[in-house]
Amino acid sequence: MTDQAYTDLTINDYTDDVMDTALYGDALDPENPDDISKAIDFSLSLDDKQYFLEGLAARLTELGTPCSIDETDTMLAAVKSRYKDILHKSCPRTVVEWIRGTTPGITNRQNNYDLCYALEMNLKETSSFFQKHYLTIPFILRSRMDAIFYYCLLNQKPYSTVVELLNFSTDYVPQDTVNTSTAQIRTAIRDVKTDEEFLSYLSSHCYTQQQHFRHAKSMIMEELDDLKQKLLYKSEMQKNIMDEGADPKASISRLNSETLFALLGYKYTGKNETLIKLPKRFTESLPNDVTLGKIVNDEEVSYELLRKTLMLLKFNSFYSSADEAGAQDNILENLLDFKEELNITLDACGFSYVYMRHPFDCLLMYCANSPNPIGMLHSVLEEARN
Repeated sequence: MTDQAYTDLTINDYTDDVMDTALYGDALDPENPDDISKAIDFSLSLDDKQYFLEGLAARLTELGTPCSIDETDTMLAAVKSRYKDILHKSCPRTVVEWIRGTTPGITNRQNNYDLCYALEMNLKETSSFFQKHYLTIPFILRSRMDAIFYYCLLNQKPYSTVVELLNFSTDYVPQDTVNTSTAQIRTAIRDVKTDEEFLSYLSSHCYTQQQHFRHAKSMIMEELDDLKQKLLYKSEMQKNIMDEGADPKASISRLNSETLFALLGYKYTGKNETLIKLPKRFTESLPNDVTLGKIVNDEEVSYELLRKTLMLLKFNSFYSSADEAGAQDNILENLLDFKEELNITLDACGFSYVYMRHPFDCLLMYCANSPNPIGMLHSVLEEARN
């Protein structure tokens, strides 16, 4: 069981409303301009909620500093004080900007963890805050830093121990090969009794970012190979490429653009930001020709790109199969089956479950509420580009 699995995220009235609309509302017609606009407007409404400030205000209120999301000066003063008193350092400018209204970043993850420590969160609360308010995944245990925070939160260690472990392990050399699963790493850390034992284990079980999600990359490659093979059979152009004398492997490698068209419904122009009518949380880290090539070539890519690429591939695979089986009329049954299967896949890869307040997750599920989910997603993305 992953960290995502053991954290039961609470569902409030707002989340209930989102689920009622996306999962159980009227089915969408990809040929109906009103339904396309409705999907786009609904995705944009998800950005109206200031998830980070909502979570920060709630936590500070729990800790004795009553405040609302509009009282940023109160929140900023409280957070700065907590950094000084608990972490014994100044609040970084990045976190100050988060409180002033910028979207929390996910590049320097220590900022995310430090704030949770300053807010005196335990392991479960930190995991929940990452998913609900940072809208990203917690505890990538192949990462040295994430593993240290996991170990310290698990054992209720003070922040000074975090600093000591980070400093002591700075020169640890990432392993060249991956032969230990994330689940095994988690179990091993839970069995550790002392800081020295933890450091000894960490020294031989930390990896480069490129190695963090080997299983996810493997599943993506399997899905890509299946989709490319289908495209070769369906496309007359690609059939011509497969004429006698052509190199089949080279032909398959040139299918990235067609693959993206199958997933997104448009040709890559070099600018994902052309999807200006959709939330940034949806458009950022969408796969394109360049990033898909990096995945195929096993180059270093972000976990957000891997998660979205995997979700899009599973979406296409599931609903292509449902269409071929003539089961497209069972809209709600298919949607719930897809959501369950997708969660199993995400869990196996160490990714967060589908979270209905995340603009990407929610819009994908919303498009699934249609007799033609793939067509619905394509219609939304095409309209968002115009």
